[in-house]
Amino acid sequence: MTETFSNNLINNTIYHLLNFEKYGSFQAAAREAAINNNFQMVLLTEDFNPVFTVETRHKTTVEEAVRRGIQGGVGSGPLKMINVEGVLTYWGPVMINGTKYFLLLVDNEDSYSKEEIMRLAEIIELAMGMWKYSPVRDITAEFLKALRRGNRSLAYALKEEGGYDEDEIVAVFAVGGVEKEAAFKAMSQYEVDTGLRVLKIAEGNEVYGVVLAPPKNTSHTEIIRCVFCEMLEAAGAEEVFYINGTDSIESATDAYQMINEAWPFMQYIFPHKKSFTKFELALAGNCINISLKGGVIKKYYMDLLTPFRKAGDNKGRQLLDTLETFVLDAGMKTSVTAKLMSLHANTIQYRLKKIRDILGIDITEATVIPGLIVALALERIEKIVKAL
Repeated sequence: MTETFSNNLINNTIYHLLNFEKYGSFQAAAREAAINNNFQMVLLTEDFNPVFTVETRHKTTVEEAVRRGIQGGVGSGPLKMINVEGVLTYWGPVMINGTKYFLLLVDNEDSYSKEEIMRLAEIIELAMGMWKYSPVRDITAEFLKALRRGNRSLAYALKEEGGYDEDEIVAVFAVGGVEKEAAFKAMSQYEVDTGLRVLKIAEGNEVYGVVLAPPKNTSHTEIIRCVFCEMLEAAGAEEVFYINGTDSIESATDAYQMINEAWPFMQYIFPHKKSFTKFELALAGNCINISLKGGVIKKYYMDLLTPFRKAGDNKGRQLLDTLETFVLDAGMKTSVTAKLMSLHANTIQYRLKKIRDILGIDITEATVIPGLIVALALERIEKIVKAL
């Protein structure tokens, strides 16, 4: 019986896929082959963005199948079978014009074996070559690149072409120092946990994109941000930038500009943090501008720390390091400061008292903290600039 199925599947598929007289394109031939042989196919880029789809049944969505495929590690081997809500899906890599894609096949009636599906995939890949088929461009990837590069006019055009609603963009993100497979798995799980949709693209060791939510469904944005950052950190990310509150192409491109400008300095200003919000990015951007422009404003802030320089090199440096850690890294918590500096809490308390005496102020006062934060962040930037 298996042999009969195999012959019918392969022969009938070949009849349609290689019928150059009947069909004008590979896409038309593939649709007829799928309809007549009761299977479905989706061609996806390496970032799992669909570029060609033939759906002949709707037991589950392409988005859910892709999500399960990513979680199942389809990018790491040959043909792999994954059950998606009772639907058997088969994944395998294909090469088209020297570029790697993923081919997703669905056996609608569970009629074929894995070996038969593998043979079907080979026939489809062969037919693509004979038709000289080139997939349409990846609209999702181009849309995200346009946002990242601040090309608003192109982003608007691609938004229309891709069918995206700018009101649905609730956040933009960029993740650095993470393996693509680990990041994509974490983001797929994030989609499952939150019910949101993530558009993403990988470039080198960076993954960036946007988070989409239906309009009027933007509650608990802070919780959602924390979940995203925690999952990506757990996946091994060295840096996670997540800016929520975006609701238009303009705000999304502005958010990426903020990320792009501040990214190189974030680990210098916040060496103990991995996840950053628009508030840390705004602080960093402001300090970078002050540092670059120099002048009287920079002098005002740097002068706030002059008392430490008068206290003697070693003592002053020790107290300034403690203050930097206390304010910028530890959330002004003595116990956290002690842990980060590998010192006893009593030592930190003693140093904080000396700092108050030297500055002549209560460093925790609400009117003092803003200027002190900027001055300390500038101090860290200046140390890096001098070391270059």
